[in-house]
Amino acid sequence: MGYRNKTKSVGLGLVAGLFAYALVGKLGLYLLLISWRDYATHSIDKSYTLPMLFARLLVGLLAATAASISATKLASDSGKSAWVVSPLVFIVASYVHLLTAVWREYPGWYHWAYLLPILPVIGLSHSLLCKR
Repeated sequence: MGYRNKTKSVGLGLVAGLFAYALVGKLGLYLLLISWRDYATHSIDKSYTLPMLFARLLVGLLAATAASISATKLASDSGKSAWVVSPLVFIVASYVHLLTAVWREYPGWYHWAYLLPILPVIGLSHSLLCKR
């Protein structure tokens, strides 16, 4: 594969990884909303219980895993694109969690529990789940 084709492939992998992260995250939170009555009630004022916060963290981990697999599979680069997607997702998520009103809506530990695993989960999950 030529340099131009490889660059295009990695670029598509990055876009796919970011898209997968957003899609799986939104879908997971939507499924929590429609399937868990108490969650839907608490989501109005963000007064989530501890199990609800852990469910949200699980959705984040699933979204991160989807980003890694999508980027790696589309780019066909043995995980290099996953390591590029991970800081991009981390930067966007950090901005949302630390510099917007979201910071006041959740306990401090939740933001760090959400943000810190992003880099290693996206960077490494391809190697655990994408056997060639």
